[in-house]
Amino acid sequence: MKSEKPYKVVMPKLGLIMTEALLVEWYQQDGEWMEAGEPLFALESDKSTIEIEAPASGYVQILVPAGQTVPVMTPVAILAKEAGDKAVMNEVNAPSAIIHDSPQPQTAAGLKNSRDIRATPMARKLARSQGIDLSELQGSGPRGMIIAANLQQRIQPPSVKATPLARKLAREFGLDLFEVVGTGRNGSITRSDVEKSIAAKMTGHVAAGPDKTLPLSGLRGVIAERLAAGWHERPQVTLTTEIDATNLVSARRQWHAETGRKLSYNTLFMAAAAQVLLEQPHVNIQLTQTGITQMPEINIGLAVDTERGLLVPVVRRADTKPLAVLDTEIATLAQRALEGEALPDDLSGGTFTITNLGAFGIDAFTPIVNPPEVAILGIGRISPRPFAVGRQLEVRDTVTLSLSFDHRLLDGGPAAKFLQRIGELIERPVLLFKNQ
Repeated sequence: MKSEKPYKVVMPKLGLIMTEALLVEWYQQDGEWMEAGEPLFALESDKSTIEIEAPASGYVQILVPAGQTVPVMTPVAILAKEAGDKAVMNEVNAPSAIIHDSPQPQTAAGLKNSRDIRATPMARKLARSQGIDLSELQGSGPRGMIIAANLQQRIQPPSVKATPLARKLAREFGLDLFEVVGTGRNGSITRSDVEKSIAAKMTGHVAAGPDKTLPLSGLRGVIAERLAAGWHERPQVTLTTEIDATNLVSARRQWHAETGRKLSYNTLFMAAAAQVLLEQPHVNIQLTQTGITQMPEINIGLAVDTERGLLVPVVRRADTKPLAVLDTEIATLAQRALEGEALPDDLSGGTFTITNLGAFGIDAFTPIVNPPEVAILGIGRISPRPFAVGRQLEVRDTVTLSLSFDHRLLDGGPAAKFLQRIGELIERPVLLFKNQ
């Protein structure tokens, strides 16, 4: 009877702009059985790290080792229905792939001795090498199957919790993760934790060794390249204005009291920007190879500070969404970015960007235009300050707005009118809450 055809696993294309990704880590080992839907490997695009699940059940045969950058749709593994299936060698047309030896089938004696115990080939091999009786273990795999992890827990203490990027960086610098204190979710070690530990070792009382330099690559390299392009290729000008935000603070508080739901200030500033972009479409443009292009949609990005660097998830068609919907989408996109799970399409297609440093106590700053967009709005902290109301000086909640723009495509007058109109919506937020 002919055996079932092995399943070919390829590097997925997770977005229109994705062409390749770094294969960060394998969660399974060669020869280990896994069920469909279990985590198989982690990949890192230029903006996020994502876990990929097995599309089918089978014995894992790794074709590309961790640490290599792989073009999308390139085979990276095979899921065979039988251990030691040699047919997989003919199933993959990947001359650049590194193919590991197939797992050897169990001997008849081995199967006879443990025929009543469900265990993966890798678990059996590890048990034999360590002299462990499989009957003494309780499996945590599918339907109680003993897997290699059950053996490893017997051999050594459970491994620390760490993100794939943290593990990769720790390996590169020879850092023991047991020495690192995790600050991530449930005590998980993040890349930032590893970088701090490395920096402490470099500057602390440790034995001298070869110099270690953090590479300007991956997301940090992308950020550096794009910001350099935004600064050097574009004659950038920044306008600033102080706005009375007292009514905005009051309206937000009233919304919470009436609906029981809080709105972030980012939601309100994005709603204001979307409305003004709709009114003044000359700011919703980009310079393309064919000339100045009027963008058909208002897609607003919000800069998010993550452990991997600055990411800008994009809310598409922001002008069409009610405040509650806009608030939920912003929170969802920001959370995915913070957890390193943003998809490539989450971070592309923006036509305008907002960056808010108010939470860091910053009043005013000069944001850099995010190419190929024409402008970016910087938001400072909302804070009580002396403010002139008519001829009287009062203490009001004010905020400083900074608009940076590409002077090749936008003149000072239109840019000033754009910023002025946003200020009007902040001072009279009834227009933002209308029909909500």
